[in-house]
Amino acid sequence: MRLDRFVGKWAGTGKRRTREMFEAGRVRLNAVVWDERSTEVGKFDRVEVDEEILQAHTPRYVLMHKPIGVVSATVDDEHKTVIDLIEEDWAGELHLAGRLDRSTSGLVILTNDSVFSESLTEPSERVGKVYLVEVDGRITEEVIFAFEKGMWFAKEQVTTAPAQVDLLAETECRLTIYEGKHHQVKRMFARFDLKVTKLHREAIGSLELPGDLPPGDWKEFTP
Repeated sequence: MRLDRFVGKWAGTGKRRTREMFEAGRVRLNAVVWDERSTEVGKFDRVEVDEEILQAHTPRYVLMHKPIGVVSATVDDEHKTVIDLIEEDWAGELHLAGRLDRSTSGLVILTNDSVFSESLTEPSERVGKVYLVEVDGRITEEVIFAFEKGMWFAKEQVTTAPAQVDLLAETECRLTIYEGKHHQVKRMFARFDLKVTKLHREAIGSLELPGDLPPGDWKEFTP
């Protein structure tokens, strides 16, 4: 919305009276007296008239170490959620930029900035998600080849982007994928009758889970 319309709607004034408010220097945008009435107001712009705050949303970016047993959701009737772990008044404003299932631990990102979250989750952005994976059998060359080639998911009618597999042991690897399909990692290994026994997300793009951040803890960051 244009700034003059935003101010006029709040004040209940017509175009002329609203224009006079700007000309008198009564309108501030992000703490600066502002007279460009056609400026588009963003979600996180601070708008004031005569020092009265009309809008002052604060962008929030949270990096969390999700423990096993906690649900990646904003509300759940049965289990503790990632939102429950953030004991702040503003926690209810947040949404998840990519989920982990209840039995998976590791990095989750929460924010109230939808543009930022989409930059992490849109498949076209090709943001890598790095997982430490343990399975109940041997990860063979056949498995690695299939992952790196891409796998057909009939449910979503899509072939996954080529994954990166760093074999750490016969039953353990570091896996990088570029989508976030439902239970994607578990479904990929299940094709080869391998059950995932441990799944831990270490990174999303350039955002890495700090080694000194305990499970259940979180911290704010600036993108």
